[in-house]
Amino acid sequence: MAHELMYNDNGKVSIMYVDEVPWHGLGQKLIAAPTAAEAIKAAGLDWKVAKTPLFYHESIEVTGIVPGYYAVVPTEGWQNCKRPVLGVVTDRYNPVQNKEAFSFFDPFVEKGKATYETAGALGEGERVWVMAKLKNTMRIGRKGSDEVNKYLLLSNSHDGKSAVQIKFTPIRVVCNNTLSMALEDGRAIKIEHTQDVDKQLKRVQDLFDNIIREYADIEKVFQRMASFDITDDLMNKYFGDVFPDPAPPGKGSEEHYEAEKKRVLRDKECCKYLLEQPRNQLPETRNTVWSIYNAVTEYVDHRQSSSNLRSSNPSMRLRSIWFGKGSSIKIHAFNTAIKMVSTK
Repeated sequence: MAHELMYNDNGKVSIMYVDEVPWHGLGQKLIAAPTAAEAIKAAGLDWKVAKTPLFYHESIEVTGIVPGYYAVVPTEGWQNCKRPVLGVVTDRYNPVQNKEAFSFFDPFVEKGKATYETAGALGEGERVWVMAKLKNTMRIGRKGSDEVNKYLLLSNSHDGKSAVQIKFTPIRVVCNNTLSMALEDGRAIKIEHTQDVDKQLKRVQDLFDNIIREYADIEKVFQRMASFDITDDLMNKYFGDVFPDPAPPGKGSEEHYEAEKKRVLRDKECCKYLLEQPRNQLPETRNTVWSIYNAVTEYVDHRQSSSNLRSSNPSMRLRSIWFGKGSSIKIHAFNTAIKMVSTK
């Protein structure tokens, strides 16, 4: 259940979106960009969490409190009589309420610098997210015909396993690819639940100018990719680096090895197929590092899951693309592209 989309008591999935229906086709549609309060309510996230003591039972007569550990459970605003345990945490953990997490974007929205686009929850509420679209669009290529929108994705967990994260998630308009950035390059803001979260979120609000400068640097990187021409050999090397062959098999694992070889070959061939499609053969950027990089991101976001019943589930796909294996592949593809253009 931890990787599924969360559903409210009324049977609706806990997702809201503005205007266009997302690829997963789920959620509550809003015609106009919402306020933070409207976004939280539409996504079914207007509830709070609390730390509660954990008890042990040695027998019916003998019970006690587990020292130093707590269960995180939904409280105020939770309609269902069943209150799931979202996580088990220690004394150092400080819950961040959904409203508090969303508040990061409020000043930008109020000043007209951003709009709320989508929000939702996974599992029984273990992880919540909100995505905001920034004003102005990146235009890649000599004439700027390849548009990329600027987004920030904020995610917060209530299971004690991850920090509050604000990630740069540009999305290419022509094929709706999410172009994940490498976190270690500084293109994410992380706030641990063990810190004074309220103060940290307020401090982060002062970093909006830095976010804009960071996006300017990202645009320069994309432009470098779009101006770096490739040969067939470079294309094959790139796809081979992004989808490396499996290690030679140990004794008794030959069958798994052969299956992995077939999977890797399929990954590469599908990317080559997508590379030949019109959206990746735009006159300004065809046969460049930008085009092969986008072939990979398109494959991960829209095609890879179709051959995997587990990841074709909307919940699994969403988690993978933003937080899991799919995101890791795209980060690796981005880093590999950076190394390639750095040789020029």
